[in-house]
Amino acid sequence: MKQTYTIGEIATMLRIGVDAIRFYEKKGLVHPKKDEKNNYRIFSMYNILELLDVIYYRELDISIADIVSILQTGKKENMRELLEEKRKKAQQRIRFERQLIKKIEYIEGAYEIIESCQGVKIKEFPKTWIFTHGSEKEEIMKSQIVDLTKDQFVMSHLYSTYNMQSGNMQNLYITMEQSIMKEFGISWEKCTPLNLGLCIYTVVQLSDMTLQKKDIKKILDFAKQRHMVCDDIVYVHEIPLTAYTDETNYFAEIYLPIKNQDFS
Repeated sequence: MKQTYTIGEIATMLRIGVDAIRFYEKKGLVHPKKDEKNNYRIFSMYNILELLDVIYYRELDISIADIVSILQTGKKENMRELLEEKRKKAQQRIRFERQLIKKIEYIEGAYEIIESCQGVKIKEFPKTWIFTHGSEKEEIMKSQIVDLTKDQFVMSHLYSTYNMQSGNMQNLYITMEQSIMKEFGISWEKCTPLNLGLCIYTVVQLSDMTLQKKDIKKILDFAKQRHMVCDDIVYVHEIPLTAYTDETNYFAEIYLPIKNQDFS
């Protein structure tokens, strides 16, 4: 039975790079002997076990510095604290991935509406909270980028409000749905609820990334045919299907709150 191995054999066996093994050796995580004749590294089963420990810790996304600390101190308390930290981060990542799937499905739904020309329908506005609001888009978007974490930024929505009579934009809101906030453990104590209830809903392509009066005409026609009394304010959620800078594929969800619930 072979008792020693070359660095190349170890690399093949463990499916890691030779440079990685040399790096771990440099950091004092693996201790092969050297052949006095040619100065080649000689690895034993003990060294393989050392590397397996390192691989295990790296799979847990534990840093090299923390691995060195664990192995040098030999304190199980250190490892327990690190594992607890990694567990929390993994749970956070799982929550984010779960919400990311929902957002992907949400955008796919917008694609389907656009491609199938389903037109206008009645839709319940999701329970939503406002993080911040203002009248200047650049300032609001800057606040969105600076004040939110990466995860929150990805999951937040930017809504614009327009006056139905003038067609002028009034306010912008950075929002997040309540279900997402609950998933991420984000407090809404300092947030303002955005309760729109039942709305007339559609998706339109924005010309020059701006809502035009023609974009909401079909909503008004829909309301008139069904004797609906609606709000004077329309809420617009912009959806860049490819990129924020792609004007040709810039769409938006439109929500017009319904005031009367006894429409026919």
